Amino acid sequence: SSGINAEYGGLLLAGGTDSPIEIKTVQDGSLACQSGLTGGLQIMSVNNIIFAPTTTHHDAIMALTSSRVLNISVKSSRSSDSRRSAKRAKCPENDEDMEDKEMGDMSYGVKKTDIGSSVNIYLQKRHALNNFHLVEVSSSLWLAGWNQTEPALTNKFRVGDQLLSVNGQVVNTVAEALNVMEMTPTGVELLLKRMPLAAEYKMHREKESEDWGMQIRQNRLVDVIHGGIAWTAGLQPFSAEFSEKACSWAITQVNRLPVSVLCRSTDVIWDKINSGKTDVSITLQPSEFVNLLSNSLLEHPHYEDFVARS
Repeated sequence: SSGINAEYGGLLLAGGTDSPIEIKTVQDGSLACQSGLTGGLQIMSVNNIIFAPTTTHHDAIMALTSSRVLNISVKSSRSSDSRRSAKRAKCPENDEDMEDKEMGDMSYGVKKTDIGSSVNIYLQKRHALNNFHLVEVSSSLWLAGWNQTEPALTNKFRVGDQLLSVNGQVVNTVAEALNVMEMTPTGVELLLKRMPLAAEYKMHREKESEDWGMQIRQNRLVDVIHGGIAWTAGLQPFSAEFSEKACSWAITQVNRLPVSVLCRSTDVIWDKINSGKTDVSITLQPSEFVNLLSNSLLEHPHYEDFVARS
């Protein structure tokens, strides 16, 4: 969130979401300092990942820890015309083993996709009313589930989507959202922010026999093996943030397909991860946040029908 600072690779960052991601200070002698970065610069992109106005502080941290070599595009926070690029110096350990694609097109690591983007969805009133399970967290509304038996809702929503407004009216409570839906004579327009607390990682292995380098318990990421495939992609076990506290990650999608927030089978998760043989995309959200959604969903009298699953 805006105003929270964090230090990564010699950079002290500030900003996020409602304010630009900026370099506050640079540690003397650090790799960032050696590359020519200085305080007062706004970060525009990291390894071709664009820092848009919706980029959160967490997104910035994930991008800056996604690879051992970073291409950072910056501009002066005082002049939009002055731009320059800095290439982070290579870490000495195993740099000779790095592939060029890690440095260039970021084939593996954090992928922005549509995470954090705004999405407008139009529904008939009968398809919207009483077909969502919304949860109030931190004065915002979050989607924990939706009626899986309603075809009109298929492939339109993700667990962890934030509901911003209904028919143009900002809503912060379940009662407000339901009231606006009930008052509309026909259609319902929903403005969502797509999984703003999520991070997605894409990983590749040369052979199916290679270990991904992750330890998973149920749907939780509990550890990452140093130097393994997941670690190289930038995945860290307790790098999630929720309510200004660090926590573990929960897996909510594998290869863009939903994983039930109620999943308690580690084998099911591994089957999904290994289904792609040598490539996998994993979407994670803070485990404490997912706990709130799943616990609330269990209170729904027909929760089985509202659980998103592949």
